[in-house]
Amino acid sequence: MGKFYESIPPEIIPWLSKQELFWVATAPLSPEGHVNVSPKGVRDSFHVISPTRVWYQDLTGSGVETISHLRENGRVTLMFSAFEGPPRIVRLFGRGTVHEFGSPEYDALIPPEHRRPGSRAAIVIDVHKVGTSCGYAVPYYEFKGHRQILLDYFIKREHADQEDGGRSEKGLKAYWIEKNMRSIDGLPGIAHAQNVERVPECHEDMKRADTSENGEVRENGVGRTEKAAVANGGVLVKEGLERRRVEEWAVAFALGLAVAAIYVQVVRLV
Repeated sequence: MGKFYESIPPEIIPWLSKQELFWVATAPLSPEGHVNVSPKGVRDSFHVISPTRVWYQDLTGSGVETISHLRENGRVTLMFSAFEGPPRIVRLFGRGTVHEFGSPEYDALIPPEHRRPGSRAAIVIDVHKVGTSCGYAVPYYEFKGHRQILLDYFIKREHADQEDGGRSEKGLKAYWIEKNMRSIDGLPGIAHAQNVERVPECHEDMKRADTSENGEVRENGVGRTEKAAVANGGVLVKEGLERRRVEEWAVAFALGLAVAAIYVQVVRLV
C-alpha cells in the first residue's frame, strides 16, 4: 500500500543514498509546454541534507529543461526505484532551487575536490511530501557500472577552456551558450555560469563516473573493501538468484495463505 509522509523517514535515507539511478520530473506552467523527465546517474550525485532538504549535482546535457522549469515555477519530483532486493518506489515532492556554477551556494555544496566534469549547477530541493509505494511490477536489473562517455566528453571541453582562459569555442562555457540558454519551450535556462571568470576544473578522482566522493572506485557496484572480503573467503551476495528466489517464494507463500484464508471464509458463509 502507498504511504505519504511530511518528511523523509529516517530508515529510507540510507537506501536513497545507495541508489545508482534516479529520475527528476518537472513541467512548465503552460498547458502546451513539455513535461520533462530526466534520468540521473554518476555515483554520489544525490545527497540528503535533512529529512526535508536534498540536493544533487547537475551535469551538463544537451538540454536545460529541469533548470528552466525550476526557474519558472520550482515544482519538482524525484523518483527512486529498487531494482534488487525488496521492491520499493520512493517519490520526493518539493520545490527546487538552482545554484549555478560559480555561485557561493554552488561552491559551498560542491568544492573542487567533489566537482564532476561538466557540472553546471547544484539543484536543492525542499521536500514537502514523500510518497512510498510497492514497486511490485518493477523488474530486476543488474547494475554493471556507470557510463563514462559524458564525463570524458566534458573533460575535453573543460581542457579547452583551461587552455584559453574560458573563452574557447570548443569549451564548456561555449557549450552552455549554445545548448543551455533556453528550454525547448523558450524558457530561460543558464543565467550566470557562462560569465563566471574562473574556468571549470575538477580533481582527477572525480573524472571517473564510478568513483565515490571519498575516492573509492566501485566497479560493477563492488568496492575495494567488498572485493577484499571476497578474496579472504567472505561471501558477497549481489543480485544473487538465491536471494531473489527466496524473496519470490516468500511473496508467493504469503499470497497463498491469503487466498486460503479467503476460501475458508467463503466456505463458512456458504
